[in-house]
Amino acid sequence: MNVSVNEQAIASALDRLAVPLALAEVHGLKCGLLCSLSSAAAKTRWFTELLDAASLEPASVAAKSAELKALDEWFLHTQSSLNDTDMEFAPAVPDDEVPVGDRLKALADFCGGFTYGIGIALARRGQKPLPADTREIIEDFQAIEAADPEDTDEGEAPATPAEQEDVYIELLEYVRVGVLLVLEEMRPISSDQPVTHQ
Repeated sequence: MNVSVNEQAIASALDRLAVPLALAEVHGLKCGLLCSLSSAAAKTRWFTELLDAASLEPASVAAKSAELKALDEWFLHTQSSLNDTDMEFAPAVPDDEVPVGDRLKALADFCGGFTYGIGIALARRGQKPLPADTREIIEDFQAIEAADPEDTDEGEAPATPAEQEDVYIELLEYVRVGVLLVLEEMRPISSDQPVTHQ
């Protein structure tokens, strides 16, 4: 069962650690690592990336134990939600009352973090090719990350807020399902389960 996580508290913990990354990007990175590495390796690399980004000296880590504990609990929550049989996983993006442009930006941040996490795993695996469906999803995520919601073709009217909302809802569901598909395709190489012999 998933335990609720206060994302505002997580954002505050990231701020206090001086992690210069958006919450959605940090969540995407974590999901990319969890989809492609063992959970232990994913957690170690995720914390390493965050502490490196924050330029936190080893001697300063002990003073930040409350923040690190909050992030550790968030990691476990994400791991649980990815493996939830009800498929209730969702990217960490703002609620509906936030302007749609900001939500699209957060979704792009999530996609950027996710593809970076997958890239880290690929490097560890010696650039072994990705499964075809996963490769297509990653390319789509890269396109979402690079897209400018304000950008329109010449002569086209800018999208209305309602049209942007429709695009956002479609993209959010595509990203949510895409992450679960990548997890399913890459799970055989990231299983923590020991091999049993009959």
